[in-house]
Amino acid sequence: MLAVSVLIEVYPEFIEQFMKAALRHANNTCAKEEGCLGFAVHRHENDPNRFFFYETYRSRKDFDDVHKVAPYLAEYNTLTAPWTKSKEILVWDGVSPDQKT
Repeated sequence: MLAVSVLIEVYPEFIEQFMKAALRHANNTCAKEEGCLGFAVHRHENDPNRFFFYETYRSRKDFDDVHKVAPYLAEYNTLTAPWTKSKEILVWDGVSPDQKT
């Protein structure tokens, strides 16, 4: 299994638009990608401009060959880029026996 964490800081004036786009992107990913096991969108409890995505994929191949080339990912990135102050993407390999691919 592969996990992806995305930390995003959004400009305050774009929070509502960003939240709608993020939820739509999460729903698209889960609905259209068989290899996506989950996609959760979180908002920081003390800083409403900060968001955290937690995505899980069946394998690295599902992430690289399906998710990263999906047209809705490109659309989401293009749409939200002007609203985003910073973004950090981290990819995590599962190491416990039940998570190895």
